[in-house]
Amino acid sequence: MKKIYVILFAVLTLGVTSCDMDMKPYDAIPDTEALQSYNDFINMRTGLYSPLRGLNSGGYWVAPELMTDNFNAVVGFSNTYGNLHRWQHNAETGEFESIWGGFQGLISRCNYIIDFAAKLDLNDPTVVGEENDQEVIASRKIEMNQIVGEAYFLRAFSLFQLAQYFCADYEASTASQANTGVAFSTVYAPTSDNSKYPARATLAETYEQIKKDIEAAKPLIPAEPTSLNKTNPLAYVSQDVITAFEARVALAMDDYATAAAKATQLINSNSYALCADADELVDMWHNDNAPEAIWQLPVPSANELPGQNGVRFLPYTEGSAPDYIPSGDLISIFTMNDLRIKAYFKVQTITTTNGTSGDVLELNKYPDDSGIHQNVVKTEGGRFVSEPKVFRIAEMYLIAAEAYAQAGNISEAAKYLNELQANRFADFTPQTYGNATELMNELKNERRREMLCEGMRLFDLKRWHMGVVRNTTQQDDLCLFPGSAVTTKLNKTANDPRLIFPIPKAETDANPQIVQNAGY
Repeated sequence: MKKIYVILFAVLTLGVTSCDMDMKPYDAIPDTEALQSYNDFINMRTGLYSPLRGLNSGGYWVAPELMTDNFNAVVGFSNTYGNLHRWQHNAETGEFESIWGGFQGLISRCNYIIDFAAKLDLNDPTVVGEENDQEVIASRKIEMNQIVGEAYFLRAFSLFQLAQYFCADYEASTASQANTGVAFSTVYAPTSDNSKYPARATLAETYEQIKKDIEAAKPLIPAEPTSLNKTNPLAYVSQDVITAFEARVALAMDDYATAAAKATQLINSNSYALCADADELVDMWHNDNAPEAIWQLPVPSANELPGQNGVRFLPYTEGSAPDYIPSGDLISIFTMNDLRIKAYFKVQTITTTNGTSGDVLELNKYPDDSGIHQNVVKTEGGRFVSEPKVFRIAEMYLIAAEAYAQAGNISEAAKYLNELQANRFADFTPQTYGNATELMNELKNERRREMLCEGMRLFDLKRWHMGVVRNTTQQDDLCLFPGSAVTTKLNKTANDPRLIFPIPKAETDANPQIVQNAGY
């Protein structure tokens, strides 16, 4: 059957997290055999978190980054993400199907847990267990409710990510227009009847569902880590993760008061420290020792590897060239006193397939011989890998600064921008700004530096109503088609419809209710 991700619940068997999106919906778990006990909940939880590592790394982060002004393709590159980099992508470009299907598959998993948990009685000893220890029983009830809360949260998170990729920037004036949002279902109802597949919601309806799911998650997530996650509280959704997500969503919706309030709540909690020096920054990115992490997904084994974020930015074999190098535009906004340079880049002499050589700064934020490769997975799959840092306190400083600036509170905006930059630059002197435009210009540069290759640059440009303009390279003759309008001199305006990803053709072919984005 054709690939339908909105309704299809891909292979949800106990303890199995692999995904065959072509499998018929009727081949999922029989309703009478799953989610009947505490152990079932624990196993189902694996099916929520395992996909997250991939959905927050690899192509999910790299693909949109390579569409922007941050990188140039190198002569002789592998052409991986080449269509996106050259802006020649279309609805049949494979990356879009992976992104759409990945998040829709996670939504289906969440729907399953939410729907079937509602049918269970947690006072039934056959569900919770027949142990005499009442503390164990009480703890299990909390954990089972927590897993339902995590399902609500991850459904909201998935919807938000889909909106970021496949929808225009949220504007209150246009958010209620038809077919501007995501096509989604909030019930587990597999069917092969395509007349029952959902149409696209409005963008307003999509964000309303996101906020509704956040509110449903809150009372189910305990304030303190449960027995499941005491050893690694960053591994699971927490109240702080919810707050960080609320800040990110509010900023996307231009709700500056909420964005500032949620971001500063986490900053003022003093629970998360900004890296104090260059060595701590290196340790965070190269070894995953991250004091800044609000939510970091652990990688305990080879079976739980995320995507290889760094594989396109560093030579795969000695003497070869990487696929992409940072653009001259990007390098120009870094100064020598920036502590991130040590963690983010390394100088390397590269030689392209046509024999041209040059010394360049390569992106080294996700190094070849990372902590995971050294200590967990010493095979090829462990190279260029780091534990996904889904939310960091540094982002909260940026959100607070942007929200205050957009609301016209320049002094508060400068406060949070200066606090972040004091931990990113040696011998930093706090700056004052005469107006919001001046501050926003610096904040845009700072966000570009700080969040480099964390999958946000394209979405930031959309939110700021900016296009994608590539001006300079590190060395023209190292780059693919130097001077070409599809590579080093690309210039796309803010209203270019291809800033928004197309709904995958496989989806529009199979679902007659889906309306494609403009421009495709």
